[in-house]
Amino acid sequence: MYKEAPWNLMGDGYIILYKFKKDFIKNNLYTQEFLRDNTSGGIGCVMIVDYKISDVGPYRELLFIPGKFNFNGNKLNTISKIYVSTEDSVVNGIRNWGIPKEICCAHIEKEKDIEEFLFSKDGEEIIKIMFKNNKLKFPVNTKLMPFPLLQKYDNKLFYTNFYGHGIGNFSKIKEISINEKYFPNIQFFKPLAVIRVSNFNIVFPKSKVEVINK
Repeated sequence: MYKEAPWNLMGDGYIILYKFKKDFIKNNLYTQEFLRDNTSGGIGCVMIVDYKISDVGPYRELLFIPGKFNFNGNKLNTISKIYVSTEDSVVNGIRNWGIPKEICCAHIEKEKDIEEFLFSKDGEEIIKIMFKNNKLKFPVNTKLMPFPLLQKYDNKLFYTNFYGHGIGNFSKIKEISINEKYFPNIQFFKPLAVIRVSNFNIVFPKSKVEVINK
């Protein structure tokens, strides 16, 4: 089912912020070749999201943004690895924004202030992570923490500025395990911050698309 952008999405999720070393970003298996020598550092992140509402129904998502890259005079982010739990999200992510989504299974368990996520593919674990959440709440807005995206897919460049807001509270990672076969091994990096965002509303507009001359 194809649903043209813009999309409006609502749900809950986690943003795990990191400051990765340039060598880690450059040498990471999932960094696209055209950006590999243009690393500028900056803030990277892992996002784990439970979309309750989207233009193609509910789905769950795991993604990795390594940091900023210099490209045509701008500093931009790129999603270098991403999994989602429905085929409709895979198809539309690629077609609308050039985001290289892959299918996975996702399971969530929640009890009071503890929340655990398990993402798997072909019967193998991708990531298992447990959070413990603080009760103090504060507003979250992409105006304060923007992630302008650049994606390359099928000889096209996709530029996307998504925006949104929600209610945040700080969290801690209690447990984490990662299968390097499927996802960057960030478990030995210390996060700058872990933020749970609840009741968020995000808009993914149409991308600006440039065709690359072969």
